[in-house]
Amino acid sequence: MSSFLRPFRVFFTLLPFIISFLRDWQGWVFFGAPRRFTPEQHKHRAQRLTAKLASLGPAFIKGAQVLATREDIIPRTYTEELKTLQDRVPPFPVSGVFQAIRESLGRPAKEIFDDFDREPIAAASLGQVHSAVYKGRRVAVKVLRPGIQRLVEIDLSVVTTILRVFAFFIDSHIVRSFQTVIAEYTRVIRIEMDFRNEQKHADRFRHNFSDNPRVVVPACHGELTTKRTVVFDFVEGYRVDDPAALAECGVTTKDLVDTLIEVYVTMTVVHGFIHADPHPGNLFVDREKRIVILDYGMVLEFPDRLRLELLRACLAVVRNDIDTIVDCFYRLGMVDPEINRSLVRDAAETLLQIQLREDFTPRMVQEIADDILDTFHKFPLRMPQQLVYLFRASALIEGLGMKYDQYFSAVREATPVIKKLIKKVALEPEKKVHERVRDWGESAVATAYQLRRIIERMEREEQHVRVHQGDMAELKTTVWSAVRRLIVGLTSLGWFLTGVILTAEFHSIWPMVIFTPPSMLILLLCVAVPLKRRHRLW
Repeated sequence: MSSFLRPFRVFFTLLPFIISFLRDWQGWVFFGAPRRFTPEQHKHRAQRLTAKLASLGPAFIKGAQVLATREDIIPRTYTEELKTLQDRVPPFPVSGVFQAIRESLGRPAKEIFDDFDREPIAAASLGQVHSAVYKGRRVAVKVLRPGIQRLVEIDLSVVTTILRVFAFFIDSHIVRSFQTVIAEYTRVIRIEMDFRNEQKHADRFRHNFSDNPRVVVPACHGELTTKRTVVFDFVEGYRVDDPAALAECGVTTKDLVDTLIEVYVTMTVVHGFIHADPHPGNLFVDREKRIVILDYGMVLEFPDRLRLELLRACLAVVRNDIDTIVDCFYRLGMVDPEINRSLVRDAAETLLQIQLREDFTPRMVQEIADDILDTFHKFPLRMPQQLVYLFRASALIEGLGMKYDQYFSAVREATPVIKKLIKKVALEPEKKVHERVRDWGESAVATAYQLRRIIERMEREEQHVRVHQGDMAELKTTVWSAVRRLIVGLTSLGWFLTGVILTAEFHSIWPMVIFTPPSMLILLLCVAVPLKRRHRLW
């Protein structure tokens, strides 16, 4: 399909879903009450949406995988379906591989490699991997899909336009969250389509884990790395989601989960640099029982401030310190400052309790978590992009853990790992004593200043309690519904009075016969029909 027709295909493929979601929000967009879908209808629509996204190609497949982790803005019914969307895209012809190698490296593949397998060993959204032999060593050659950059730019442009249309009709934090997700996805995918970045990321991971014998990052051949090609040493291994194969080499699921927890906690709070695309196709276990990390296109760097804030949150979880956990939620930007603190505290306390208890089944945990998320969806919760990618790793570990223990809890399993890493990070050894004292002093001064301002405002009677915008929107809708009912009631009264006046004027009963039934019917509907309150998009 030509680049000219591509936007039309994308737009008209997604148009039925655009209209459908708009009707969920506000009837027929400009009028009418919101449509209410049953859970079965939502599931059916989620399945159709997933199929359509898969048909639109690599950019939408990869984007759907990112959205599948965003349960803070997308209901679980949809994320569960999107999670089934894997990088199962058809491979492109090997002639395109050879052409890319020739154009990127200046020589044909047969002059560079001793042997080259024409059948791909993996075909993903952006690239394709072939096995080859280079200087007597088996390697994995990754080549960017031909024309993928142009295709991705067109698709991103269309999706951005669609979100603008949504924003025009719907002033909602959900739409704004989608716009933020797409903006971040645009940034990440552009980095990922330059394989020179993948080499840089791999080198950094290799350096970070150089003292950890349980983690392997294959060596990269820099002389063969270009924007469209990258070559790594080939490592034999078993997928982390294949327990039977892992058992053959003596790796238990519990050992694997414990190692993965340590690896990702170390990436997050020690290195501040994480592998942002964790799925079973990118994580293997080799014959020496080591974790093999593959595909380094999507990574994320954690600033020191965020990294240390996450560490504080981890320590608070270990200590069961609810108030500090809630403070971290606010400081991490996960919660809008206007959201009632008690609501956040109750949710955090409930989730922590069920994570630490050993008698909760996954189904019970999920039902409670769904109830809490359903309560939070009407508030503008924000999920920082760094945490989104981190939660992808958490979801993977949780899924693996439940294969061997139905009562598995990632928080409970991670606690001893966090305790082991506390000495390495918590005391901030890179800072001198006087610097730590200065940091604490600055925090104390800031707190005292804020407290003084609050007291002064209270003394001047300037301290106001604001109603949250989510509740205000609900209140506005209810008031407007009441106003419309009043208008309808006055209209009914007007019809009735018109009949009375005409009857008196013409000394005939017919005006009353004509005007009274409609006025009574309107009045009856006004009294009988309940107030319509706008509900959430989902």
